[in-house]
Amino acid sequence: MRLARLEMSVPAGDGLILKGTLTYPEGNPGSVFPLAVLAHQYPATRDCFSPLVDDLLKEGVATLAFDQRGHGASIASPGGPVVIDTPAGLGLAALGAAFMGSVEKVGFARIDNDILRVASWGASQNFVDPSRLVLVGGSVGGSGVLLAAPEIPGLRAVATLGAAGALAFGADGPARIRSSVERVQAAFYLASSQNDPFDGAKNVETWSRGVARAQARIVPGAGHAMAIYFDVREELLAVLRKALQLS
Repeated sequence: MRLARLEMSVPAGDGLILKGTLTYPEGNPGSVFPLAVLAHQYPATRDCFSPLVDDLLKEGVATLAFDQRGHGASIASPGGPVVIDTPAGLGLAALGAAFMGSVEKVGFARIDNDILRVASWGASQNFVDPSRLVLVGGSVGGSGVLLAAPEIPGLRAVATLGAAGALAFGADGPARIRSSVERVQAAFYLASSQNDPFDGAKNVETWSRGVARAQARIVPGAGHAMAIYFDVREELLAVLRKALQLS
């Protein structure tokens, strides 16, 4: 049997309402499941994780994918709707300009705390094992999960795809991410394409260097975030299986 999905509404620190979906895998009545919290890239929505959600459910892992602030359904705030800027044109220049325009407007520096609040909500639900929790993030969501990791006791693993946008968390964002990887006693899987347009490969190298618990993977091409999922799929799932002690 499979339990009904739960629709999440969690207030962020500034009052913005974060929306997401907790999906349980099939299991016997009363089963308790590990949980993966999924933080997506700009300017996507939680639905971009659908291939990973399907794979995790088959592994027996519950998933909590949520819309990042200013994206999808996570736009309601005390002061009215808060929505990301989107590119006014094609190409990296337009995308970069829209991202930078969204950083202050939407409050990207709060993303790591948003992830903590979402993870706390998910870990509090029935039939979720709070001692078996992993975080997965893409692009700015990847930087967010790396920064949130120290605030989650007993975290089993953190996986990122093209983690980027660390400066959105402040000038010390990159250094704080490196410190998180060094300090948190969890498995880390950091992946990027070789020619990631947002310095994903450089970030993987910088943040994983010399840390035995951090597995780095660089794949050919220039795909960003979930665009490289099928290149790293088996390896990423293997890391999560081991961290969660799945049979």
